Amino acid sequence: MKDVWGLAAFAVAALAMGASAQAQEDRAQLCVNQCLFNHGPATSPAYQACIERMCSDTPEASPRRDATAPRWRNESVSGAHAAVIDAGDRSLNYMCQPGGPALIGISGLGGAADDTRISVDGRLFAQPFVARNGILYTTADAGSPLVGALMSGNGVEVAAGGRSSTFPLTGSRAAIETAAQACGIRP
Repeated sequence: MKDVWGLAAFAVAALAMGASAQAQEDRAQLCVNQCLFNHGPATSPAYQACIERMCSDTPEASPRRDATAPRWRNESVSGAHAAVIDAGDRSLNYMCQPGGPALIGISGLGGAADDTRISVDGRLFAQPFVARNGILYTTADAGSPLVGALMSGNGVEVAAGGRSSTFPLTGSRAAIETAAQACGIRP
């Protein structure tokens, strides 16, 4: 189990690093391509809804959406797949690797693992956390109530070490499903 947490730390660090303009353009194009593949043709209302919901940073997205609001996105690095949302210097990640476990990682919050609390829409989930290299981890087993809540709720709050952070869950279902599917997991 020790290797799983080390691998998770590597995966989160790798996923957190590549935020260059080219990477953002590649993610935007990948998002548009995924919408086209899953909901095409481009004239389909389902395709347009996917672009609105998932690719709001792309030129095809609706200009009504606030470009500064945190958004869920998918990333893949070194065989690891993740659904990620950033809020300032903090992030929440659902991550997995094919054949391995799925984890939730919270970075930028600090604190000890034993005082970490996570709640979705005010509902507290009793999850054991582990702290590795400044990142808090917990399991995200398929079918777990926490993963279900993350995919269907409105907002999540994580508290640790006297600090807390909130993340919106709009778009989380599609992002988590995409990452899980890439790992062969049914969330």
